Amino acid sequence: MPKQLFTAADIRRIAREQKSELLFLSSDDIVTPEAVDVARELGVQLLREKPPELNTTNQLGRLESLAPGTLPALKMVFGGGVIMDPFGAGLATPGANVRLKDVITSSDGSSMAAGYMALDKGEFPWTLTYDEVDIVLEGELVITRGNVAVHANPGDVIFIPKGSSITFGTPEKVRFIYVAFPANWNGQG
Repeated sequence: MPKQLFTAADIRRIAREQKSELLFLSSDDIVTPEAVDVARELGVQLLREKPPELNTTNQLGRLESLAPGTLPALKMVFGGGVIMDPFGAGLATPGANVRLKDVITSSDGSSMAAGYMALDKGEFPWTLTYDEVDIVLEGELVITRGNVAVHANPGDVIFIPKGSSITFGTPEKVRFIYVAFPANWNGQG
């Protein structure tokens, strides 16, 4: 993930647009001293991820390289460094704030896609042309299909089959990970 510079103006914009009390930073991100002060004034907590390691130990205790080989490279995304972009303008209920960020795509050599999505107080209609699994990280996710509503809390997993016309919703706010198959769920690489 490329290094990012956060200024006071960036912190104000992020606090206003994402309406979040947390900003996750990668280990390489740079935050100006004024931005730190503005975050404190706005009640935004800056959380920094630990630096990535070049190697990792698997469950058997063997060292595995993260360098590319005959298979696509292993890719690790530090969730704390992900900044989601506005998504689905005009589709959500008024006042709802929908944000999304793809973090694994076909450009990574994957047949599946994965990313983060967040929704603040409201609903967002969507028809899936792909299979999707959602894993709730925080808040409550309500998926409605027809007259059936499923309520999921942190740690819960929901499968949504291809062809489903649903509504993503939350009474307050929710943040979750989605995994989609195939990888080009949004019609892009």
